[in-house]
Amino acid sequence: MTNIFDNAHYIKPERLSILLKIGLRLTAERDLERLLRMIIEETTAVMEAERSSLFLVDREKDEMWAKIAQGVDTAEIRFPVGTGIAGTVGKTGEIINIADAYADPRFNPAIDKRTGFRTKSILCVPLRNMQGAIIGAVQVLNKRSGAFSADDESLLTALASQAAIALENADLYRKLRELNSTLEEKVEERTADLVAANERLSILNQELEQISITDGLTQVFNRRFFMERIRQEVKRVSRYGSSASLLMIDIDYFKKVNDTYGHLAGDAVLAGVAGLIKGKLRETDVLARYGGEEFVLIATPMENNGAAVLAERIRDMVEKHTFRHEGRDIKVTISIGVSSWSPAIRENYDELVRLADGALYAAKEDGRNRVRVARI
Repeated sequence: MTNIFDNAHYIKPERLSILLKIGLRLTAERDLERLLRMIIEETTAVMEAERSSLFLVDREKDEMWAKIAQGVDTAEIRFPVGTGIAGTVGKTGEIINIADAYADPRFNPAIDKRTGFRTKSILCVPLRNMQGAIIGAVQVLNKRSGAFSADDESLLTALASQAAIALENADLYRKLRELNSTLEEKVEERTADLVAANERLSILNQELEQISITDGLTQVFNRRFFMERIRQEVKRVSRYGSSASLLMIDIDYFKKVNDTYGHLAGDAVLAGVAGLIKGKLRETDVLARYGGEEFVLIATPMENNGAAVLAERIRDMVEKHTFRHEGRDIKVTISIGVSSWSPAIRENYDELVRLADGALYAAKEDGRNRVRVARI
């Protein structure tokens, strides 16, 4: 399964925060029936829709069937894959966003006649498993504030990815309970299945952990992970005698990029700068988004002089690079503040951050597009 933010439009920070919280709640639920209801309730609320439905694919019968549709009993609703909006999504994997359902020939009004509900707008996205295969579809109806937007498509796609992980997690948990209940009787027969299920569960949990420590836009580590890692690194070098440096990186005049080219272009620049830097790092280095247009880089082992050289290489690389968005060339520069651990810092990692931040401020005051090194 791809990361929940891959190939997605920009998700507003406040909605991203809600998405992460929903993901944690979903993956914590192990009962499949409760989980299905939770997915529908959370989806309806966050998408500001009147109704949501979750459809699963029955591969043996080549049918779509509604496990739960909020507000009505839909246990008997079945239809061939490829029929209707959800059936089309279940077959093709495309995202369908319709402002007027009855104007679209793919829409099947039979369910409206059965339930008495009047469908106006529809947004439907696929559910995919870890291998990328389509296992169902999530559909929301009638956004309360109007038609569903591109931002809504991104959010529902991300929700569907969270839901698919949680569904597989719950299904694995159910299988593990069944295996454990009969383990004494069928040890030899079930051992292989149990090992495989545990491995799969471990992979799912690892993916969830990766999501929780990764910045969705730039695909580098987030601030929470950085703060924990800098604390560990400073403690390590203080106790065992090594070296560590911190680079605080800021994109110069980033607001001008947003004002001139738009926020989507700004997002492309942020992701592009992160990708450039990440491509030049060693395995021991840690790059994270600190916030806004700021990044932080923990370089270990590395002393002051080496960190200054690294910072200058990064600054020069970004200055020479041309970013492209929707056919337009965008040039940016960066300012970098560098600090390195010394015995005087001891285990005070906040001091290392403060020194790098002060050096970054000095770089900006001196005209930007330059590197400044903190002096202790």
